[in-house]
Amino acid sequence: MKIKTAIILLAGVTTISFAAILIRLSTAPPLIISFYRMLFAVVLLTPVVIYRGEVRSEIRRLGRRDLVLLFISGLFLSAHFALWVTSLNHTSVASSVVLVATQPLFIVIVENFFLRKKPSRKLVGGLIVAGAGSLLIGYGGFSASRIKFLGDVFALLGAGMAAGYFLIGGEVRKRITLITYIYTVYGVSAFFLLFYSLAGGYPLLRYSPYNFLTFFLLAAGPTLVGHTSFNWVLKEVNASLVGVTILAEPVGSSVLAALIFGEYPSYWTIVGGSLVLISIYFLWQSELLEGFG
Repeated sequence: MKIKTAIILLAGVTTISFAAILIRLSTAPPLIISFYRMLFAVVLLTPVVIYRGEVRSEIRRLGRRDLVLLFISGLFLSAHFALWVTSLNHTSVASSVVLVATQPLFIVIVENFFLRKKPSRKLVGGLIVAGAGSLLIGYGGFSASRIKFLGDVFALLGAGMAAGYFLIGGEVRKRITLITYIYTVYGVSAFFLLFYSLAGGYPLLRYSPYNFLTFFLLAAGPTLVGHTSFNWVLKEVNASLVGVTILAEPVGSSVLAALIFGEYPSYWTIVGGSLVLISIYFLWQSELLEGFG
């Protein structure tokens, strides 16, 4: 892997580690947080888009298939944010970020079982260990309370949506520039999140300046720096490597949650999360280092 690519991945992981913290600090409903996060990201990108003037012409040159993929990618991203942000209202930061970070497992499953790439023994072993870890986290949540278990389920579903988003991004980014991809996908995501919010009956403007500050920080940091960093490297490496790198997020988020909220990981989260991280080691060794030396 190139040094530049590694630095960008590190910057992305570092900034997204703050996402769960900022979301927990906000008092707005999850769908509203997600909507304004994406809306502000689009607003902040608009001057760059106007200055460069390439998005419209690039979109016009795309075929129907790529346009559909962009639309679906934005839909997946909106569902990811809606599910994951909601999970943070029902479970701990540690459980939520560990489970949502299992997205590379979904990526590898799709790549191997639907794209006809034969899995290695280490890959299968890694998937089994990760599944066991996720079940332990979920079991701990269920034994503690059904609400916490529901939050864990939302986080897992959010991981699946993120996997779809990254898989599509890895395909479409081969043919369009970064700015066109993120501006379109973030815009589609904001549109769907607006629809979800209105359908849920949430007011759009009755929030304090403090909440709007958290929305802005989520857009400027975890979205424009974090997600955009991952979308940039999708043209350099495959979606699996990006997904595995994101698994470093639970470490940063859990440390920040302990320092800010005094929210220390439970026994089940530590054991289950450790198994998930061990599985990533197997996946990295078996599938992801090849071609990136």
